[in-house]
Amino acid sequence: MAALRFEKLDREKYEGYPLEFAYSTERYYHVNASEWGFTLEERWFDALVEKGFTDHLFSEWLEDPIAIGAFDGDKLAGVIEGSIEAWHDVFRISNILVYPDFRGQGVGSALMARMEDHARSIPGCRGLILETQSCNYPAISFYRKQGFALSRIDIREYSDEDIQRREVRLDLYKPLRR
Repeated sequence: MAALRFEKLDREKYEGYPLEFAYSTERYYHVNASEWGFTLEERWFDALVEKGFTDHLFSEWLEDPIAIGAFDGDKLAGVIEGSIEAWHDVFRISNILVYPDFRGQGVGSALMARMEDHARSIPGCRGLILETQSCNYPAISFYRKQGFALSRIDIREYSDEDIQRREVRLDLYKPLRR
């Protein structure tokens, strides 16, 4: 990893800052749903699939958000954002983005480690949770390497055809051992 500087982002300066997410994948997790359960099966798309979406830092739905940036000089190389969800003592990672020029260099792992350290400093915080989609195979692979495991499947989060669209909400969780 290049010699990067990591710092907490100033909310006033970065509130509303757009994050442009883009990824491509050849694989996804197919969700097999039965009346009382689910199984996941790794499958291949017929062709390379490219996805993208935009989010913004410091959204108002976050309780007490924090964002950490990784900088190469003055250039933002990556960012992670999260917030405690006090109602169940879990810290939600709401965004993590490493810009393409910096991927594969450990930036995402370093950002995740810093956010985990922050979550551990919150009294009573029992774990990290995040949302991804069954079609975001690259992200799921990264999260699994970081110690996250499947916690929840929601087959109707985005539409009534999420399974058919191959885009099912998956929540992944990592307990914080003290």
